[in-house]
Amino acid sequence: RDVVGGRAGLQGNYDPRELIAENGKTAETVKETAKELLEALGPQRLIANLGEGLGGKESTELVNAFVEAIHEESEKMISDAERS
Repeated sequence: RDVVGGRAGLQGNYDPRELIAENGKTAETVKETAKELLEALGPQRLIANLGEGLGGKESTELVNAFVEAIHEESEKMISDAERS
């Protein structure tokens, strides 16, 4: 984001290992790491996706937590920025 600013959209590269429950991941850790992705790349002009796609070991609960976290956190960040 530092290089292109708001001139271009970015495609996020979320680590799919964050979605594997056997790795000790939880909905809370997914929410935290999704928020970190948004903080690094910004909540607008971003396609938040997985770096390698789904490999079959990911928890559907954690995949859902990722989608929900991206939506919730980006809406909050955008709203907060508009109030500033």
